[in-house]
Amino acid sequence: MKVLCAGEPLVVLVPDRRGSLAAVGGFTPYAAGAELNTAIGLARLGVPSALACAVGDDPFGERIVRAARAEGVDTSCVARVEGYPTAVFFKQWAGLDGATSVYYYRSTSPMAQGRWELAPILQALKQGTWTWLHTTGITGMLGPEAAAGLTSLLTAARQGGCTVSFDINVRRKLADLAAWRALAAQVAPWVDWYFLGDEEAEALLGTSDPAAVAASLRACGFAGRGVIVKRGAAGAAACMGDEVLTVPAWPVAAVVDTVGAGDGFNAGFIAGMARGWPVAEAMRLGTLVGAFAVTAEGDYEGYPLWREAKRHLQQEEGVLR
Repeated sequence: MKVLCAGEPLVVLVPDRRGSLAAVGGFTPYAAGAELNTAIGLARLGVPSALACAVGDDPFGERIVRAARAEGVDTSCVARVEGYPTAVFFKQWAGLDGATSVYYYRSTSPMAQGRWELAPILQALKQGTWTWLHTTGITGMLGPEAAAGLTSLLTAARQGGCTVSFDINVRRKLADLAAWRALAAQVAPWVDWYFLGDEEAEALLGTSDPAAVAASLRACGFAGRGVIVKRGAAGAAACMGDEVLTVPAWPVAAVVDTVGAGDGFNAGFIAGMARGWPVAEAMRLGTLVGAFAVTAEGDYEGYPLWREAKRHLQQEEGVLR
């Protein structure tokens, strides 16, 4: 199976210490972004993946392309656009709880400005070049052209018989909840696997119960295979028709950074499905990758290679037996 991950990557600047960005001294740059994270997670798990996006023809765009290639991700669908800077964001760990907050600088990026040439990608989707498309709601909130591009991607994937997974991936700094609710409903008829975090489900649908979430999405036209609610430290739950599956989270000694954990879950789940596993086993791989993610700084730096993931899964299976 070949997976196309479509959406905007960014460079994240991670501070050298905790505290307000107004006071920290230095930063370390990393490639980041929901779809890039998932593509890299898949590649590390041995599943062929490609990234479709537009970045600036600048050093940060080059950093993203190099990072993706170094991880084995196909970058032939990454466009380099002159005159528009690559999107950037900063992480901050501050406050009494030390929670992660982010500051985005992406409104002038190529994708936010509608400089993403989709025609070749759409044609390839229609021809069945990829068997799975993964994307997120972020693309739909970058601007009107990007939103239209998201619709075109979903339509082309359907025409090409491609399985579609979609993570709503709410970013309140991009749009208000009303706009996110509208997008969540708009894409529902086009999606096979619908991912939401439990807090996102509560904010958008008023519930995080998987059966109730699935019912709400079905009322919007969802007729796909399943809805998955990611629950962080509580694991994940899936609703497929009348069946609800739950899997626990993997224990983690110390949480360093939670950003990227949800994208890691997506990669693990898709990788499990690519191997023909039962849904519960694919979810278990998803929670494993998510657990690895929180042990390191950077969005995807903690993601495991397939041999590492396989070892943990085999150890657990041995204990259960």
